[in-house]
Amino acid sequence: MSHLDQQSQSLLYHNKEKTVVLIDIPRSIAEAQGTPDAPSTQSLYSSPPLEKPHQSIEPRSLKAMQEVRARLPSEGDSISSFPQELLAYALAEIKAEHNHGFCSERRMAPSKPTGKKRQRSSSGTSLAVETKEKPEPLGTGDFKEKPEATKDTLLRSTVAQHVVKLRNPRILPMSAAVDGYEVPKMLDVADQVISNPFTQPARLLVLDPARGYRIPPRSTFLLSRVGRREALLFGSAAYKLFPEPTMSAAPGQFDFILLDPPWDNKSVRRSKQYQTVRRVADDPIDILQDTLGKHLAPKGLVACWITNKRSTRKTALQLFESWHVVMLEAWAWLKTTVHGDPICAFDGIVRRPYETLLIGRQVDLAGDRSDDPALNELIKHRVMVGVPDLHSRKPCVKTLIEPMMKDSSNYRALEVFARNLTAGWWSWGDEVLQYNWDKYWTEGEPRNVT
Repeated sequence: MSHLDQQSQSLLYHNKEKTVVLIDIPRSIAEAQGTPDAPSTQSLYSSPPLEKPHQSIEPRSLKAMQEVRARLPSEGDSISSFPQELLAYALAEIKAEHNHGFCSERRMAPSKPTGKKRQRSSSGTSLAVETKEKPEPLGTGDFKEKPEATKDTLLRSTVAQHVVKLRNPRILPMSAAVDGYEVPKMLDVADQVISNPFTQPARLLVLDPARGYRIPPRSTFLLSRVGRREALLFGSAAYKLFPEPTMSAAPGQFDFILLDPPWDNKSVRRSKQYQTVRRVADDPIDILQDTLGKHLAPKGLVACWITNKRSTRKTALQLFESWHVVMLEAWAWLKTTVHGDPICAFDGIVRRPYETLLIGRQVDLAGDRSDDPALNELIKHRVMVGVPDLHSRKPCVKTLIEPMMKDSSNYRALEVFARNLTAGWWSWGDEVLQYNWDKYWTEGEPRNVT
């Protein structure tokens, strides 16, 4: 029997315990743009759903396989596995209990912009600005729109040597919900925390070149790279916008922090989709390790997406340890075709059909921790099954995380390396407005595929 969620339309199936979930990725992001009082009624442009698995890129000969296996451990990048029997069981359960398609109807984008020019922000940050548009037929699957100052922006830039000016957060006026809030250029919103404190969505209107962005209710964003000076700006704004404590968090603190680091990856480097995290002097992971610990509420939750390299899992767990966070759960996003077939083999040594989300909770730092439940719980595994969409677009986990909050209607959340905004959350990253550009949206909600 399918236990359908009464509120979330993005969960196409889940069992009672929500250890097996079928999630529609574009709908999960669209749903997170609204609230119960102001629900989103629009659809996110997407790529066509996969009809068949990817062509195998696994080594074909025994010699080639041995060479790959010998090379991976020496690089610290051997495969980190999720229990394959759980993945197989999740697919079998959904196929047995769910009588509809594995994703909702998708809307395909009609055009994409091309051409770039460079601009520089007041802090010295380089921004790539799209300048032209050309038609593209619906359903080509090559939708790679790059909104101004969101895609390939603020990356490996030359930053001025002076300390970033700690400007006060910019609060959008109530009129932004009706008339929009105009800024001359995208540079005017970079390197500054901007907040929509109201229960209705707002519009951010860039005049040159003309661009419109949707700012969800009660959302806050910082369009910047994750650097040390930007971390100071973020911290200052957090204390200013959260000056009072709540039942679960002190001033400037968050109950939930979600990380989606652009881990270094050969396929990503080849595609040039975005700047990856590599172990360098100004590593954003090191910056976050030094910065976010004091912004995590006591017993707060942390979630971090990792790839299937053991090195990324090790780095994520080191980050958890530095914040006194104990791992509680591991979620797999299992990628399938529209017919429910994995996009590749479960046991591949080059590619696997899933990514993992590690979830932990900060333990009590005071006194004896031997009876802290976070230290005694076995790691719980869950499987989210979803048909992949545009490159790097992951399922929004808001609906699944909120039941883990002490008060799901009143909590503070932050997503770092975000590529879209979320209602009620803070978002920080150099692509933070990417999927909030008007060009990614169309009117009307999608239908389920039968």
